Amino acid sequence: MKKVSVLGSTGSIGRKTVDLLLKRKGEYQVEALSTHSNFALLAHQAKLLRAKYVAISDDRFYKNLKESLLGTGVKVEVGAEGLTNVASLPIDLSVIAIVGIAGLEPVIEAIESGTKVIALANKESIVCGGELLQKKAKEKNVQIIPIDSEHNAIFQVLQNDDKHVEKIVLTASGGPFLNYSLEQLKNVMVNQALSHPTWNMGKKISVDSATMMNKALEIIEAHNLFNISSNRIEAVVHPESIIHGIVVYKDGFNFAVLAETDMAIPISYALSWPERSALSYKLGLTKQKKLTFQEPDHKRFPALKLSMEVLNSSSPYVNSIAFNAANEVAVNEFLKSRIDFLEIVEVVKSTMESFDNYTDINSLSDIINIDYESRVIANKVVESKAFVYS
Repeated sequence: MKKVSVLGSTGSIGRKTVDLLLKRKGEYQVEALSTHSNFALLAHQAKLLRAKYVAISDDRFYKNLKESLLGTGVKVEVGAEGLTNVASLPIDLSVIAIVGIAGLEPVIEAIESGTKVIALANKESIVCGGELLQKKAKEKNVQIIPIDSEHNAIFQVLQNDDKHVEKIVLTASGGPFLNYSLEQLKNVMVNQALSHPTWNMGKKISVDSATMMNKALEIIEAHNLFNISSNRIEAVVHPESIIHGIVVYKDGFNFAVLAETDMAIPISYALSWPERSALSYKLGLTKQKKLTFQEPDHKRFPALKLSMEVLNSSSPYVNSIAFNAANEVAVNEFLKSRIDFLEIVEVVKSTMESFDNYTDINSLSDIINIDYESRVIANKVVESKAFVYS
């Protein structure tokens, strides 16, 4: 029986993971679950899965969580220290689905703990942790399996053959505004950005998909995960979202991974790896009618070009951290209706232009410091509106 933890169990990926674990109770022992503030759902999940530990990051809800679990024997951890404690449990598999840069430290703690496999839904960890995470994982012999459907697809192909690769192709749905004009994009409202045509996701990632910043982050993630240069990574718009990733080999063969648009599929792959478990999701090719592809429009969606500039810069790892931090700030400001939709990427661009490069990243504290300074700059950019449309 595999010992597992789910950090970020109340988010969209976390809930999907919990559902899968509930269907396979005989295969997994759930050691720990965590949330930021959703104590009621966390308590419910802990009871259903008979978790040994839970952690809640927001200490305002510690008492509520304790009361909800009274008499169950579940041990409750609180705050950043509590999250670190449950991330440090030595287990077989840790699913890390915490949103944003907040997931980086738990990932490092899980690697250091001796956890054998990390199923990672937190792309920001790879974007910002980059070389440091991969180095630590290699030292500890920890396998990182990406849960993002695109990177999960690429990972599966490269498991069989990672030699003679010419390039990898990440597909993008194009989000809800694929066919919007630049003029229409200027008037996008928050509720529109949260309405994705094919995927059911949390607020932050939904906005990222709408700006195509999600794909921009995934380009950086792919560079770090698969140790592949930026000129061998391509993004293609594929509105049907049936093909999740393609590996192109030098002899002309293209290996594409096809699946329905449900995150349960890549999550199940990560939970079962290196084996595979049966799922009820069966892709009916004849029902699809057509699969279409198009080049992304960099004028309407400039995030992709910006991510390539990051990777081709003199300090790609440092700039990746600034890129991610500024985007998190900008998305938060957009969700509060303080900036317009098109201003999200402009805030990121202006932040990076104002950021003084560091030379080396040797530790978690280096990453945290760069992230903090980037956020300070991004907030100043927002306050001063020191940006203009490209």
